Amino acid sequence: MSKNIDYGLIASLRKVYGSLTYSLLDKILLPPKRLYLRVNTMLITREELVERLKKRGINVKEDPYVEEAVFIELEGPNKIPVYDKKIIVDKYAAESIMIGANLYRPGIVRFDRFKENEYVNIQATNGRIIAVVRTLVSSDKLKYMKKGIVGENIVSIYKAPPIRDLEEYDLGLFYPQSLPAMMVSRILDPQPGELIFDMNAAPGGKTSHLVQLSQGRSRIIAFERNVKKALKVYSTLKRLRLLRNVIILPMDSRYVHLDLNVSEKVDKILIDPPCTGLGVRPKIDIDIRGEDIVVLSKYQRQFLNSASTILTRKGIIVYSTCTLTWEENEENIIYAVRKLGLETIDLGKIPYADKIYYRDIVAYRFSPLGYDMPGFFVAVLRRK
Repeated sequence: MSKNIDYGLIASLRKVYGSLTYSLLDKILLPPKRLYLRVNTMLITREELVERLKKRGINVKEDPYVEEAVFIELEGPNKIPVYDKKIIVDKYAAESIMIGANLYRPGIVRFDRFKENEYVNIQATNGRIIAVVRTLVSSDKLKYMKKGIVGENIVSIYKAPPIRDLEEYDLGLFYPQSLPAMMVSRILDPQPGELIFDMNAAPGGKTSHLVQLSQGRSRIIAFERNVKKALKVYSTLKRLRLLRNVIILPMDSRYVHLDLNVSEKVDKILIDPPCTGLGVRPKIDIDIRGEDIVVLSKYQRQFLNSASTILTRKGIIVYSTCTLTWEENEENIIYAVRKLGLETIDLGKIPYADKIYYRDIVAYRFSPLGYDMPGFFVAVLRRK
């Protein structure tokens, strides 16, 4: 683990994890042993998808608790052979490549000269060697590429099948998604005829799941302020063939109570706001600062402010983040209860999650330490 982790981050995590904080940070640098896929049950049954993937030599298992969830167990850690030549990638590309993804043009920072069909190391910007690829193009051709595959992953620290290269992925039969993210949409429980706002929709995983769970019979508005990200939501829904009763609006949902005439008209709201992403695993490095946490927690409250005014009486907000800091999670829910007049709902036991009790709030946390999950936080708020 890096010795340069920001003190503000450590202080925030200690409020939640206490003496286990450094064990948590060590765990975040590793991937979960299970790589989850969400079966698109609008197109195929889970049993049929499992059978198709097993015929491809992929050992897929069914999750015992979530009926649309399957998982692949990662292999590793593996020892990486060292070659003379390297391709340097940013942390986002590195975090995918280190668990078996192929090398694509986006994310490449710099590279040595190499030939087509040559073995080359992939190195993260912090100097860590994470994989070996067999190049499919030369470095001369790479200079002029803007997208496309550059190398086939031969050996990586951890290994999973390149699932995005499968025909089943292109056909929209599954969506790569963590189990906690699946649980968020299940907790929201979309019903036919309900008006549902997904206030932070990109890249479309939870939006598409809401369509799937409601069989396309909920009325869903998906918000995404960034136009390119809004188009990504559209692309996800189109690939999955789940463009049913969904409107994608490229607007800032922090101001939806001002921009749209929906006061007290929305039945359910999903808030999955931008966050520090500390729970996303694996991490190449941990570079989150205390000031990042403070800025983002204030930003996240703006979505809660807006949502609380457009919600129907007894309407539901599901607030979730893929991070583990106190300020972005518990503190924001305390704010929603004390300042916005909402109340939390106790859902009983949720698979793989720890229930959190703090004063007058109840919430749920998926922890890397307990069930080897990605770090995730979920709270259910109801308007009184």
